[in-house]
Amino acid sequence: MKIKIFLCAVVLILILGLAAAAYWWMSRPQVITFSDDAKLTLVKVEYGKRHAPPTAAKAAAGARAGARGNSFTTPTDTLVIWVHWQYDSKQYHYFQFFAYDKAGAGCAQAGPRNYRNNGNEVVAVQLDAFPRRQGKFVVRVQEQGNGGQEMSEQKFVIHNPVAKSFAKWTAEPLPSTKTDDDVSVTLTKLVSGADMPYQRNQDNADDAANKGVQAVFHVERNGKPVSNWQPVSVETSDATGNHVYGGINQNNWQDNNDTVAYQYGLWPDEPAWKVRAEFSQQSDFASNEVWMVQNIPVKPGRQQDFWNFGNNNQRAGANSVFAETDLNGFHLKILPATQFTDMNYGNGQMGGGLHVQVSPSLPAGMRMTLVKLTDDQGVDVQNYNSGSSGGGTSTTYGYQMQNIAGVTNLNVTIALHKSRFVEFTAKPEKAAATAAQ
Repeated sequence: MKIKIFLCAVVLILILGLAAAAYWWMSRPQVITFSDDAKLTLVKVEYGKRHAPPTAAKAAAGARAGARGNSFTTPTDTLVIWVHWQYDSKQYHYFQFFAYDKAGAGCAQAGPRNYRNNGNEVVAVQLDAFPRRQGKFVVRVQEQGNGGQEMSEQKFVIHNPVAKSFAKWTAEPLPSTKTDDDVSVTLTKLVSGADMPYQRNQDNADDAANKGVQAVFHVERNGKPVSNWQPVSVETSDATGNHVYGGINQNNWQDNNDTVAYQYGLWPDEPAWKVRAEFSQQSDFASNEVWMVQNIPVKPGRQQDFWNFGNNNQRAGANSVFAETDLNGFHLKILPATQFTDMNYGNGQMGGGLHVQVSPSLPAGMRMTLVKLTDDQGVDVQNYNSGSSGGGTSTTYGYQMQNIAGVTNLNVTIALHKSRFVEFTAKPEKAAATAAQ
């Protein structure tokens, strides 16, 4: 009898020990470590509308919360993971997060909401898209810093807080044509897992982070094929509540068809995606959409001041505006251009910048295009949009110029125009590399 009691006690102790070990194993912190010793620790996963940092874990780690406040709310129930960043604060670091399905056939990108880049802080990462039909999924992280970029081999395993049965959308057969105002767009092909020009994970070309979506469009305006209307943004959603925005990486026109590639789509096994594309005119604007300004003076100035235009309160006041007009229901102002005195590209090439202010700020569906920019000799000046600042009552757009050495005046043509939007419900086919997985 005593032997039986002893054996039962031993078995019970073993069971309790195994249970304790399993509990420790399951509850241990999930950590991702990079080759430069940067470390990310998953400290909290939450789903809802109100989100607050894990104060106990944060205090224990001695970390600070991200910039511009700790707690925040979202209009709908949203998945947020809180991650503790630790790295050498003397070096620049940035981290991007990718939610993968089990098969690794697709992923969605997310970034931190706020961060100070101080080497020790707890940061919120909002996942607007994740494989909601699966019980759990993984998150990988890419580090970008002074040493280049590195995709983590380690992963955070996330238990899906909303795993349930979802409705299934029915795909439209392709080709499918949709119309907005005078522009009609036909989607003839949709492919997930398409190759992209930029490799995020340079060690694995087949990684879903390197893949995107290929779409083929045929565009007509007033019943005639056109090539000067191109997709500039894409929103992809599915029946489970996922939605992602993608930027166009490629445009390739052939035989009145535009083959585009964008990142990112959603998971290819979904019965259908809704693909909402914004098409914007690129040339041949109507006269009531265009403003031409000549002899804009070029003045010396610092590139730093160009970038800090809004922060320095150098807004378009009466004394600094060179020209202004009303166009398409908005008020536009152009400031004198700047030739940078603190930056050059070598061989005597001098860069510069130009600011254009729009009041009120353009709503969704309205775009401003710098159609043409020439110097005082009529020679085209290479330029690119360097972003915008402000919002609400006005927005200031900045354009940087590649080489304006010796230029004293500029001529600019600006168009203010309305986009067209079309939406398709389609089943993406899989690219060969993805289908083989």
